[in-house]
Amino acid sequence: MKKTLSVLLALCCVCSLLVFVSCDDSAEAPSELWQNATYTEDVTLGTGDTTVTILIEAEGKSITVTLKTNKEKLGDAMFEVGLVEDASFFSTLNGMEAKWTPDQAWWAYYQGDTMMNYGVNDTVIENNAQYRFVYTK
Repeated sequence: MKKTLSVLLALCCVCSLLVFVSCDDSAEAPSELWQNATYTEDVTLGTGDTTVTILIEAEGKSITVTLKTNKEKLGDAMFEVGLVEDASFFSTLNGMEAKWTPDQAWWAYYQGDTMMNYGVNDTVIENNAQYRFVYTK
């Protein structure tokens, strides 16, 4: 009887351990926003003589896109490699949509730590420039 009880108790401990392990959320699933992302890891895109770095930040995660281009304007270079669907105005960047309605979300645009007061279509690319897009709500 003691042996059977010991085996049942051990079996209960193993089952409890399996339940706790399966409930562990330390390896969180990617958010819906990142599930739609075209790129989820650092990537180099395009070919060209000019190189710019684009940091994309959203919901606590970020990736760096190294962009090689011969385009003069940043918007054209981003459109050329498919980071945006429209070079003049976009709400979707890297497949991730910032929905103003209903979320009041948008992509804040920076060069370094300075928020830009004009758009990517008006940004003349300089070699080795660094830009940052931050998903903002």
